[in-house]
Amino acid sequence: MESVSAFPYLTTDEFSKACAHIQPLLSDSALLADESACLRVTRRLAAALVVNADAQEHVDSHFDTPEDHDEEAIVKHPENNSFVTVHYDILLSPSYRVPVVYMTASPPLPVSNFFDLVVPHHFRDAMRETGVMGAISMTDHPLTGMPAYFVHPCRTADTMCATRSGDIHVQDYMLLWLGIVGASVGLNVSSTDLRRAD
Repeated sequence: MESVSAFPYLTTDEFSKACAHIQPLLSDSALLADESACLRVTRRLAAALVVNADAQEHVDSHFDTPEDHDEEAIVKHPENNSFVTVHYDILLSPSYRVPVVYMTASPPLPVSNFFDLVVPHHFRDAMRETGVMGAISMTDHPLTGMPAYFVHPCRTADTMCATRSGDIHVQDYMLLWLGIVGASVGLNVSSTDLRRAD
């Protein structure tokens, strides 16, 4: 197996190989053909309305239903048909030489709603405290020129190095990156996808 030549930094060729290796493991992904390699992962996320937890608890406590006391009842929750499609485009930063994730939502969302949609609760404080504006910023998507959210790559190399325990193979690089950077914006590899790799 080929090791990354200057971990955590990737060459264009190493990035292309790493994307080609991880793409079959992600059922909702595709390699986009362009001048530079791009791995696109598309997810449909439930965009539930944000409700004050205390208010919801107060409302719930006043409405008992027979199902609340019946352990064998099949409880059907109302369906929320409000979904947002998020495209996660992973490209190699030419200046930082690490992967960068650019995210677009359909329908478009303001930054606070987008942040709440994609960033898992346990990452939110760290994501807000990183950098001047937080770890998620807006820029023009390098391939489309359209506005996109992105996780700034300035600390990716340091974070990747902190996890290093010997040589990192090109084939394993994107799994490591997804576990560190991808997970911070809800871009996880499912156990089902990982089992397919075996």
